[in-house]
Amino acid sequence: MAKKKKIFFIIISCIIIFSIIIGIIFIIRKNNQVPTAKEVFYNNVNSIVEIKAFSEDVGESYGTAICVKSGGTFVTNAHVVTYTQVGIVTTFEEYSIRFAFEDEYRSIVLIKYDTQIDIAVLKMEDTSAPYKSIKINDKKNIDFGDKVYAIGNGSNYGLSITQGIVSMPEVNIEYEDNIRNVIQCDLTISAGNSGGALLDKYGRLIGITTFRTKDNLGNVIYGIVYSVPINRVLDYIKN
Repeated sequence: MAKKKKIFFIIISCIIIFSIIIGIIFIIRKNNQVPTAKEVFYNNVNSIVEIKAFSEDVGESYGTAICVKSGGTFVTNAHVVTYTQVGIVTTFEEYSIRFAFEDEYRSIVLIKYDTQIDIAVLKMEDTSAPYKSIKINDKKNIDFGDKVYAIGNGSNYGLSITQGIVSMPEVNIEYEDNIRNVIQCDLTISAGNSGGALLDKYGRLIGITTFRTKDNLGNVIYGIVYSVPINRVLDYIKN
């Protein structure tokens, strides 16, 4: 009888150990599984918003903003929250954001901005929305040919997603009299994507989509996009 109990105990122990091993393998595979474009979009839809800026002088302007910290801290481009008149950079009078699942805008406050790196920080006062801070890849491990996604308020039609590849992980580009250290991607965006999310293949934030360049005739060069690296953005938020 004692021998049968010992064998039974060994069998049960083996089953438990086997189940634990299978569970660990499942978790590892799930964590390393590359999501689809649809999954990337819906995983981030509560972290990325449309942003509207308004001033009596120039009317309304639209772009995209991203929640990067708990407590309602958002980032966007400085050129989304400012305008230039007679060579003077001026902030808009009002700012508001709207999630993809909302019809109405929510008020948001501009905290600070830097036109040199083209980044602005805003704070949402009403935190009742089911928002979440976006997952960030700040390891500086992007490489040539890596798959990327852009999510933003393209043409002010609401949030949309496009995909492409990293064409240069780091490059210095002269843009509007400034040398910008940026990520270059083979990617399609449109007006309104400014301040939007550049995501890696796992849907983690690696940059802020910022500008496209123009040819010698002043025409926009489509299909090439430049983004501020997320490490530069995080450094600015900390300071």
